[in-house]
Amino acid sequence: MIGWGTLISIELPPDWKQGLSAVVADAARHYPLPVTLNETLLPREDFLKDAMFVENACGCRIGAYDRDPDWPRDQRINFHGHRVKCALPTVREEKDSGSLWTVRIDIMDAPEIHMVLPARKEVIDNAALKALRDAAEQILYKAIATRPDHRLPFTAWQRACELGVTLPQARSGLAIWRPQTADDCHGRSSRMIAPEGAMLIVPALEPDIAQALALARGKPPIEDVQLVEAEDALQGYAWYDTLPVIRDISLRIDLEGSVHRYDDDMCLPADFACGLVDRIVIELTVCETGRTDAPRSVHSIEIPALVCRNGGWDIAEAIILATRDDGITPDRLSRMIYATIFCGADDGDCDSWDTQSRSFEREARQHATHILLGEDAATLEAINMSAWDNLSWLIPLDRKIVIHAERGAITVDFLPN
Repeated sequence: MIGWGTLISIELPPDWKQGLSAVVADAARHYPLPVTLNETLLPREDFLKDAMFVENACGCRIGAYDRDPDWPRDQRINFHGHRVKCALPTVREEKDSGSLWTVRIDIMDAPEIHMVLPARKEVIDNAALKALRDAAEQILYKAIATRPDHRLPFTAWQRACELGVTLPQARSGLAIWRPQTADDCHGRSSRMIAPEGAMLIVPALEPDIAQALALARGKPPIEDVQLVEAEDALQGYAWYDTLPVIRDISLRIDLEGSVHRYDDDMCLPADFACGLVDRIVIELTVCETGRTDAPRSVHSIEIPALVCRNGGWDIAEAIILATRDDGITPDRLSRMIYATIFCGADDGDCDSWDTQSRSFEREARQHATHILLGEDAATLEAINMSAWDNLSWLIPLDRKIVIHAERGAITVDFLPN
């Protein structure tokens, strides 16, 4: 018996009793009043624990976080100990970590916020919820305003202004450009931000165009300019819009008195053969600023090689070209072929990515050697690579061998020490 209050007795089925302690403890964790079970006080925790910023609004406590503490369950509202899913505002910053600002809401005294009965697992979308979302969004921007700087998209910066939160412009600086590869999902390390100095924005490019531009980097007239990656979400900030930007890239190939063009929208003729050409020129159309009416100029830069996908994704379909006198090595050309074309397949019947990569590297090296040094050199290179893979580990450390090989016959012997 109790001296005051209300006593409720419930007869529980035996199988319910097994999980009762865990269910009650979970319900009590964010409940606003103390709860005891079997004379033991259950632990409680502030629902807004670890929030970066907390403010009261619309009868609720709203906490802002620079991460997502509720992923993947999305239970962002605490309704007197009962956690509920609800779509609430989020803000993502434009930087390598991709900081996602989210909110949690602890309902205190908000009678206009209604739950769907009887389970109370959803919040009814009404005017009160809309006002709560607006308040939560404003608090997100207030939390961001407490930081020394930010990297908000321009539209988010404008939205903060609309909500009455004054923020400085996004921190300047862009990621150093790295040429796209066909297999960009592998091996992309964290981005490095370019230091202060002259910059040129590079738009997103297809791998073959990007790899060609990589060969032009460091040559006049862009040798003293840092190529940086475009971030369209930052368009609108004054510092971003005043940077020069590449608007168009095309390639000109000179071969035996004929001129051929290649770009994202133009393929080479189907009968265009891989091999040596007289000249390859990459032409960059550069706008002085990001504004549409900015003055433009065209810069022509000679490069030593070009790997044209020509609308395909296979080395057999690619057209691989190198100039006669620019001195690109088989190693550099093979790496360019690999970067432009190789993309590992993840089908169940395929080898591992590492095995596919090694196989393609060998094939690219053989193609590069054939184009630059001829068929005999390519044959010897293929034999050399096969020997490294399959024979070198068999040779004792202190011995040498000699191999005499022809079609259908191979003899091997040790050389005398």
